[in-house]
Amino acid sequence: MSRTEQRADADAQSTCQYTFNPAKQTEAHLKTTWECPHTAHEDSDYCPFHMSRDQRASNDVTAEEIVVRIKENLKSGDVRANEYVGADLPHLSLTYQDINGGANHVLNFQYADIDGLDITHGRLEQGLNLRGATVGALKFEGAAIGGVLEADELAVEGQFTAYEASFNEDVTFVGASFHGDVNCDEASFHDDTTFEAATFHDAAHFRNAETTGTSHVLDDNISFADTEFRGDASFRQADFQYVTFEGAAFHAESDFEYVEFEGDTRFDGVVFDRMADFDEARFHDDVSFTDVRFKAVAEFRGVEFNGGSRTTNDDVTFESATFEDEADFKLARFRFADFKDATFKGEFNLDRAVFDARADCHRVEVGGLATFERVEFRDGVTFDGSTFRGEIEAVEAEFEGDADFVDATFRSRVRFTEARFREDASFREATFQDEAHFRGTIFEGEAKHLEKNACFDEVTFESQADFRNASFTNGSFRDAAFHDECDFTEVEFLDAAQFRVVSGGSGDTYVDFTEGHLCGGNITVTAGSVVLYDLTKATLGNVQLETEANQHELLDHFRFCLTHFDHFDFSDHHAYLERNDWDIHGFLGEESSGRYDVEMTNEVIEETYRKAQDSADAVGDTPAMREFEFKRYFYNRKKNIGIVLREYSLDAWGRAKKAASVGLNFFMQLTCGYGNRLPRIAGFTFLLPAVFGVFYVLGGPLETQAGVLVESEQPLTTLFDGLYYSYISFSTIGYGNIGPVGWLAKILAASQGMLNGLFFTLLTFTLFKRVLGGS
Repeated sequence: MSRTEQRADADAQSTCQYTFNPAKQTEAHLKTTWECPHTAHEDSDYCPFHMSRDQRASNDVTAEEIVVRIKENLKSGDVRANEYVGADLPHLSLTYQDINGGANHVLNFQYADIDGLDITHGRLEQGLNLRGATVGALKFEGAAIGGVLEADELAVEGQFTAYEASFNEDVTFVGASFHGDVNCDEASFHDDTTFEAATFHDAAHFRNAETTGTSHVLDDNISFADTEFRGDASFRQADFQYVTFEGAAFHAESDFEYVEFEGDTRFDGVVFDRMADFDEARFHDDVSFTDVRFKAVAEFRGVEFNGGSRTTNDDVTFESATFEDEADFKLARFRFADFKDATFKGEFNLDRAVFDARADCHRVEVGGLATFERVEFRDGVTFDGSTFRGEIEAVEAEFEGDADFVDATFRSRVRFTEARFREDASFREATFQDEAHFRGTIFEGEAKHLEKNACFDEVTFESQADFRNASFTNGSFRDAAFHDECDFTEVEFLDAAQFRVVSGGSGDTYVDFTEGHLCGGNITVTAGSVVLYDLTKATLGNVQLETEANQHELLDHFRFCLTHFDHFDFSDHHAYLERNDWDIHGFLGEESSGRYDVEMTNEVIEETYRKAQDSADAVGDTPAMREFEFKRYFYNRKKNIGIVLREYSLDAWGRAKKAASVGLNFFMQLTCGYGNRLPRIAGFTFLLPAVFGVFYVLGGPLETQAGVLVESEQPLTTLFDGLYYSYISFSTIGYGNIGPVGWLAKILAASQGMLNGLFFTLLTFTLFKRVLGGS
């Protein structure tokens, strides 16, 4: 070969003159200037990969030739043979190709401008580097990528599809930008994958996608941290191991229905501008939604937050999360759940949700309806310091652990109707600005008797408080303020009730215990307030009634009407009762208000004192028993007088019998106080004959053989003889040395024998009652 031919051949085989200077490229990953290793085209200073499109066209370099050359380079042993940095390439079709070169050198298209890259149903064992590249369309549908895929800062102008693709090594799309539709449905990412800080300008689909990763480190699996989704994002039925979406932004709807999150999951700081759908998702390890913001509806219906084995971590946390629209957790299931400082501006729905472990809801704010119907808190739950602006519907809610609503504020109606608190429940210092309904609620409490199983101490009820049919083991309402009606009708306190109610409104405070059951405890009437307790048909057990120097008498604050006194001890109130003539039915409340279940008639008062009498007798309080019996018969007479005067259905015989009963009742009261006034009957028995003796010496029809006082020369002797005659007649001794003369004296003498039997019988009856202490 001549020298001229050798020089021509050398020129033909000269190296491409293209260089890539990273100093001129923003955020370039290359550190030094890159020089193209490929041979220049015979009619150009550049290789076919770096020739301009016009040059390729003028030199008849087709896209097919480009692909053929790339395949040939794959078989080269040259370590740089697969480098195409900064290349300007046509559409590269590698569909159904098994791309497996002799050496496993990465296909390097960094900062290249490619019309399109299609590896549909192909197989690429080499790694692929698309850092900083711009690709018109990128297709991996059904492809198997065996090597690393590096695509940081990649820009895909058209569609990106990886449907049913399989990526066996690391995949990185950090800062990538996808301008067209992204389809990764049923794709498999078998090693660590990241889309961190990527931007999806159109819809992004990862339905049925599967990710694994190589280690149990969060960032080593799949990451969408700081990713921006400008179109709809669907991850429906995907399967993630350890995944993070920290700092991501979803500007359109996001779909996570039926997703399986096998490992730790992070959504911290994520912003959802449109609806976020997590229905039926499963979180099998710890998940965090700290500082997340849902601007539209957030659906978590049927979600399971199972959590991991690290007991020190919350299985799910929504700490400081913001829900600007409805937050729907209907039928969701939680383990340890943290909602501290979360804000729910719309509805908060926990309908039939289940919390298997503790729920921390400190300082939660709910602006809309809070639905807790049939929710189950199987461990403790804390809502202390929380604010509920909307209504609460907690019908049939189950609180199996301690429930803490300390210092909570309820600005709308609250309904805990038929809820069940199996352990301690505390609403201390809470404020109910609207109606509070605890109708049929059960406060069981646990076995620690020294604690308040249900605590409403220092609670303010600014509207109606409804505890009708509620059941307490130990309930405390110390320093509670009621501004409106408080209904404890048919309530039950099985162990103890603690009440120290302060008047909240301008008028009297009315506490309605009608048909309630108070087995024990303490009720304190505070100084300077009028709090009225209605115990109509209630059962009052061993309850201590106390007062703090109120201007009214203690028992005047209690309406005892058909009250069943179950071993209630009146002995602590003897001093008051003695001052008040043992009156227990007197009441400060206005009887004509119509608010009471039973009108205080004489018949009702009689029955009330009978119940009080039975209770005093049962506890051995004889003085109280006697006095209540006296009151009972007194109001029995008043009842019968009313019947005689106003009952027009009675015939003459019935009216006569009632009148006789009234007369006998009056006689028993007058003589022996129904067997409870021993001094009175003793006085009648021993002093009545003296009255008769005076009559016997008055003369006329009353004259006796003792003489007439006004005619006697010895009046004292005559008076003594008259008294003597009266006493022996009364005692039925009848010595006969003195006898009656006048007709009236004969009648009185005969009657005295009968009065003797009557009065001595009454004296004996009263004496035995006093000695035996019974009724």
